[in-house]
Amino acid sequence: MTRYQFDKWGDLYANRALLLKSSAIRDLLSVTARADIISLAGGLPYTKEFKMNKMVSAATDCMERQGNEALQYGPSEGHIGLKKHVTKMMTQDDIVVNTEDLIITDGSQQALDLIGKIFIDPGDHIIVEAPSYVGALDAFIGYEPKIVAIPLDDQGVRVDLLEKQLKELKKEGIRPKFMYVVPNFHNPAGITMSGPRRKRLIELSAEYDLLLVEDNPYGRLRFEGENLPSLRALDDKVVYLSTFSKIFSPGIRLGWVVAPHPILEKIIFAKQSADLCSSSFTQRVVEEFLEANDLDAYLAQLTNIYRGRRDVMLEALEEFFPKEASWTQPNGGFFVWVELPEFIDTTEMLAEAINKKVAFVPGRSFFVGGVGANFMRLAFCYPSEEDVREGVRRLGEVVKDQISLYHSVTDHFHK
Repeated sequence: MTRYQFDKWGDLYANRALLLKSSAIRDLLSVTARADIISLAGGLPYTKEFKMNKMVSAATDCMERQGNEALQYGPSEGHIGLKKHVTKMMTQDDIVVNTEDLIITDGSQQALDLIGKIFIDPGDHIIVEAPSYVGALDAFIGYEPKIVAIPLDDQGVRVDLLEKQLKELKKEGIRPKFMYVVPNFHNPAGITMSGPRRKRLIELSAEYDLLLVEDNPYGRLRFEGENLPSLRALDDKVVYLSTFSKIFSPGIRLGWVVAPHPILEKIIFAKQSADLCSSSFTQRVVEEFLEANDLDAYLAQLTNIYRGRRDVMLEALEEFFPKEASWTQPNGGFFVWVELPEFIDTTEMLAEAINKKVAFVPGRSFFVGGVGANFMRLAFCYPSEEDVREGVRRLGEVVKDQISLYHSVTDHFHK
């Protein structure tokens, strides 16, 4: 019997293909694209404030100044002109690098896949946060690791539990290949790792020779509070990922990786086998845009919009959600993480929410092992303030209905 009843090629697929699955978030996009649905699901950057004429000018300038070269293959490491702009951006985060310390990738999602490709053999241990970014989990799972998940609290990853886990693994003779973390405005939890936690994480990485992979897509979208040092700024052995997707445009599909040179070399080799190079044309257009425009001013404008939507979401949660629910209070980024009573399964609840014309991402997607059913991620980044409030109101009705249904059933059986 073949593995796939209706797929005559089923016996030809590699075992890892059986582990691949569609992203829960991407699956929702077809539903949330409907005009009658208020989507609190996808972490879509708000691009409607972007001045399209500036991008048209950048593309025109690129063709006029760099035309023939822009249409040619580029170096696998990335276009030097864009890399210079990235190094300048990183100095604002107190990360000092030169252009040889980084490569350009097709968004940070490609970087996650390449990291999995060069580090993970089947059965290797890797460490992630719980919850963790679903795109990273999907990228890593295809390489068949054993995933160790360390819980978060409102200060970030529980370094005490991490230390305990590292000790146990060391006793068993196991060295994890790496630990993946999102310290700033976490996806999905919205929290930011505290300064003491960052310091202790760096200490543990040195003590246990643990490679850290820091993903920082949202760090420049802070609403209030002081900037905290990135893990890479604290230790130059950290592998650092970021992207233009959240601060400029996801459609250009450009990100970058900073890493120690031996690791960077392996990532380049892996990238060459994947796509040879990221789009030379796109990189040069973005270079021209950054030469002519103030990205910081645009980010300040975006941050004000996101802050207003965050405030509306938090106010609406207080007004419309039941007392049994709790949620995080993000200081930046895109997301609020909501915890509901343990008897609620948000995956099952999603259909009822869609019937109410509102969407969210169920929490189970962000965990390994089928846990997290009573959590959900709400994104405030794309809908208008009016839609954020109305979406939370509708969702509050769904949650209250679920709680009432549970109590009515349990009361019936207890009588």
